[in-house]
Amino acid sequence: MKRIAPEIFLLITLILMLSCSPMVFPTPGLAECPQKEKIQQGLQRAFPKLQFELVKISPSEARDLCQVEIKTGGRHHLIYTDRRGDFVLTGNLHEVKTGKNLTQENLLSLNRLTPEDLRQLESLTAFSLGKGKKMVFLITDPQCPFCKQAETLLKKLVEKEDIQVRFILFPLESYKGSKEQCISVICDNKGIEGFDSGYRSDNQCPEGIKKIENAAAFMLKKGINSTPTLVFADGLYLSGLPSEEALRSRLGVGKGSSK
Repeated sequence: MKRIAPEIFLLITLILMLSCSPMVFPTPGLAECPQKEKIQQGLQRAFPKLQFELVKISPSEARDLCQVEIKTGGRHHLIYTDRRGDFVLTGNLHEVKTGKNLTQENLLSLNRLTPEDLRQLESLTAFSLGKGKKMVFLITDPQCPFCKQAETLLKKLVEKEDIQVRFILFPLESYKGSKEQCISVICDNKGIEGFDSGYRSDNQCPEGIKKIENAAAFMLKKGINSTPTLVFADGLYLSGLPSEEALRSRLGVGKGSSK
C-alpha cells in the first residue's frame, strides 16, 4: 500500500477534527451597540425640538438593548435602542426578577451631586432641624403640599434617629408670593417656626434675596425643578415624596431604631 505523506495526513486529521466539533455561532445579544453618529441623527429626527448632548452609548442590563445616555436641562437622562439603532425606547427598564427600576437606579448615580455641590448647598441652607450626624437637605417651597408631608416625615425621624435636616428654600413660580415669603423668613430670621406658620413680611433684604436667587440658580444648573427634593450626604437625590421605608433605607436607619 502506498504511504500517505505526512502533510496530507495532518490535513486530513484537521478536517476530521473540525467536522466532529460543534459549530460555534455568535451569541445573540452580544453584538456591539450602534455608532453615536447614527443615534444622534435618529434622535434629532425623532425629537426635533429637543436640545441634548449625547454622552454615551453602552450595553444595558437587558439583552439586545443598548443604553443611551443624554444630557439636557442640566440633567442626565436614559433612553434605549436596539443593537442596530433602528428603534428608540423611552421609559423605565424594570428587572422582573427583583422588581428593581434599573433606569431610576442608574439615573441616581449619573445625576449624583459632587462634594463641591454639597458644600454649595450648605451655604444655601436657610435653617436646620435636629443635630444628628446623618445629614439630609430638604429642598422645599412653603406653599407646596407635598413638601409639608415630607417635612412631617423628616420631623418624625429627627425625633427618633441621629438625623439633621437642612432646609433649602426654593420657591416655585407657580406659587404666588412664595418667593417673597421665603425672603422675609430669612431676613427676619424666623426659622422653621416662621416657615411652617406661613410668616411673611415686607422685609425683602438684599441678603435674603441673594440667598433665594442663588438657590434658584443652583437648582436650574443641576436640573432640579420640583419640590420636595431630598439630597443625601453621598450626593444622591430624590425628587418627590418618598415613603418612610425608602427614606429610612437611604439614610441608613432601620425601622424601629433609636438614638
